[in-house]
Amino acid sequence: MKRLASLILLSRLAFAAEDGGWEPVAKGAIVVKNRSIEGTSIKEVWAEGDLAAPALHVQDVLMDIERLTSFMPFMKDAHVIGEPNDDGSLNVYTLIDLPIVGKRDYIQRLSFPQRLERDGQFRAEWSPQPEFTPKIKGVVRITNNRGFWLVTPLDDGKASHVRYQFTVDPGGAIPAFIANLGNQQGVSDTYAAVKKEALRRAALSATPTAPSSPAPTPTDAGVRLPTP
Repeated sequence: MKRLASLILLSRLAFAAEDGGWEPVAKGAIVVKNRSIEGTSIKEVWAEGDLAAPALHVQDVLMDIERLTSFMPFMKDAHVIGEPNDDGSLNVYTLIDLPIVGKRDYIQRLSFPQRLERDGQFRAEWSPQPEFTPKIKGVVRITNNRGFWLVTPLDDGKASHVRYQFTVDPGGAIPAFIANLGNQQGVSDTYAAVKKEALRRAALSATPTAPSSPAPTPTDAGVRLPTP
């Protein structure tokens, strides 16, 4: 408990230290802020709040690249390209299809520098590598997409404090104010999707498994064992 309290305190101190330039844009269960970035009209987004979902399952959800399309809104494809890099990071391709905006894809270098089991917190961070694969005709390649997730367990791991910070420029002929508004509004949907999937996995893991029947024992050469 002392270690968890220390981690939460450090997170809040970091919040205070990094608060320069951040402006609140939404309050509630999830607090959303943004701030301007020099040299671009696209704003950085910071969202933070508590999720009533076990921290370990939130970590599992965010690491499960191949299943992201089953619960993340507007995501049509997500897969790891090739083998992990020497530092253990992954090259991840993602395709999204957004209302009005249309199809966008991006390639990220994704790493997990902190794990709950080892560090007491989970952190996933990503940076863009848009030239990693050739562009696809009819799909706009996003070149600016970087950020991180930070998950701290609460209530002995039964809940989570989750921080999500990112910058995404959808590219194409999308006005900056529409891109910034979309980034802000999409945060609550993303949090809701992660929470729902984490709770689903928690429920599955808590469901007792029915005892399996013992395999039949052949009594003579004429008995065939069932095919698995």
